[in-house]
Amino acid sequence: MNAVQHTSMADVLTKADEIASLLKSSEEMKRFRQAETKISRHGDAQALLFVVKAKRNQYSQLSLRHGFDHPAVVKAKQEYDDVLDRIAQIPLIDELQAAQEDLNDVIQGILHTLVSSVNNTLSVEKGEEPGDGASGGCGSCSSGGCGRH
Repeated sequence: MNAVQHTSMADVLTKADEIASLLKSSEEMKRFRQAETKISRHGDAQALLFVVKAKRNQYSQLSLRHGFDHPAVVKAKQEYDDVLDRIAQIPLIDELQAAQEDLNDVIQGILHTLVSSVNNTLSVEKGEEPGDGASGGCGSCSSGGCGRH
C-alpha cells in the first residue's frame, strides 16, 4: 500500500520559483531582454516612445473631457496614430514585439498547463484569461510603452 504524499504550500511555492527560474533562463526571455536592450540604446526609438506616451495621455484626457467626436480629440487621435506609424517603421520595435509574443506564449502555456491540471480534479472558476489585457499591455508598454495597446 502506497503512502499518500502531502505537499505543503512551501513545496508548491518552491516549485513555482523553479519554474520562474527556468523561464528567466529560457531562450525566449533571452531574446526579449536583448530586444529590450537594443531599444533602450536606440535614441530615435526612445524619443518616439516618449512622444507616443505623451500623445496617448493627451488623447485619453481629451476624449474623457470632450467625447470622441470633438475636433480636438479627433486631432489628438490623428497625432497619436501618426507617431505610432513612425514607431512601426523601426525594425527593432517589431523585434521586441515578436520576442514579447514568444515569451507570452511560453507563459500562457505554463498557465494553461497549471489550470488544466488543477481543473481535472477541482472546479476552477474562470475569470479573465491571463494575457487578455489584465496585465495592462504587451510588457514593453510598462517599460516605456510601445503605444500599440
